[in-house]
Amino acid sequence: MRLGVIADDFTGATDIAGFLVKNGMETAMFNGVPDSIPDGLTEALVVSLKIRSCPVGEAVQKALSALAFLQEAGCTKFYYKYCSTFDSSREGNIGQVTDALMKALTTSLTLICPALPINGRTVYKGYLFVNDQLLSDSPMRNHPITPMRDSKLERLMQGQFTGLSAHIFSGDMAQGPDHVRTLVEQYKDTDKNVQYLIVDILTEEDLETIARATEDFPLVTGGSGLALGIAHLYNQRLGRPEEEVVSFVPKKDRAVIIAGSCSAQTNAQVAYYKDKAPSLRIDEDKCLNQKGYSGELALWVLAQDTKGLAPMLYATRNAEELAKIKALYPQENVSAIIEKIIGCVTKILAFQGVKNFIVAGGETSGVVATTLGVSSYLVGPQIDPGVSWVRSLDGTMHLAFKSGNFGMVDFFEKAQEMCHE
Repeated sequence: MRLGVIADDFTGATDIAGFLVKNGMETAMFNGVPDSIPDGLTEALVVSLKIRSCPVGEAVQKALSALAFLQEAGCTKFYYKYCSTFDSSREGNIGQVTDALMKALTTSLTLICPALPINGRTVYKGYLFVNDQLLSDSPMRNHPITPMRDSKLERLMQGQFTGLSAHIFSGDMAQGPDHVRTLVEQYKDTDKNVQYLIVDILTEEDLETIARATEDFPLVTGGSGLALGIAHLYNQRLGRPEEEVVSFVPKKDRAVIIAGSCSAQTNAQVAYYKDKAPSLRIDEDKCLNQKGYSGELALWVLAQDTKGLAPMLYATRNAEELAKIKALYPQENVSAIIEKIIGCVTKILAFQGVKNFIVAGGETSGVVATTLGVSSYLVGPQIDPGVSWVRSLDGTMHLAFKSGNFGMVDFFEKAQEMCHE
């Protein structure tokens, strides 16, 4: 088996790539679909796209393009990776992309498995939880782009997915892979007209159970948690131990932290780090109205002492601040303008010799990665569950891209402590 992963944003790609490497699968990652198949193919290939909140047609086209590349590269099992909090609107894009991939692979049944227990994302009775809260009661309720106001996966899928769903609940999962496999075989019966299997996942053992029970599925979908089960099964089939296969150690170099996510966890991380290192808030009004503001921000970063912890630029806001910003600038897409400024700052900093970028937020990470023009990566050591260092293939750039909700409160500091001369 060679595993091909289609990730719906950049931090999601580094998230799943990190888990695959941590659990013994050699993995390469690409920002977008490469023009050609690279030399030295690994056991898993991860293609990062930016399709979480773009128009549906664009998302489907990009996903099918990634699938064609992965098929040409020799992948035999495919994994559509979306966020463990099922980030999407009522209209898409998870459902439409899943349906398009199923059609392209001529499969009538796939898995819906957003769970990631190690980071507190579990599914019980078909409801998605974030730690001990229902998804709809968690901070994701106020997400600025994809507010999640329901927790029942089957209801979240309505309007996006065209087919019918069935559930495998925790009581059945507890009976092991053989029992679950029997249920799966029943749902393969086309007379039942079931296209999607929603599974309860409470533990990592459950991930191994469902990975084994769906081993012959050409396509699975979910968060990065399922990668643990797939990697463990892959190693068992080869009779080899589960050992991390990182290919580099991050190098200490001039660095910057850029925090663009407004998640509760990134807010906590920013507050913690502000007491440790030089920090500067990205100002919305200046982004909208001040020419040359990106140069001002870059000059501030470059003026900081390079011997201590890296300086931080942050656009992180809490829910109340976001509401005020929307009221103040009702006609402006403030997030898009901030991303444009961050892209300009990134370009200046890279030209001036900044080599290490530590970034929080999926959209922000995508902007930074695209601006840097790095298209292929080696995946390195995991900083926190779901977040790893990656390195450009030429070895010049070391990057840590963090999903907004991931990482411990000291993540920014810990990432730098892992770097060596």
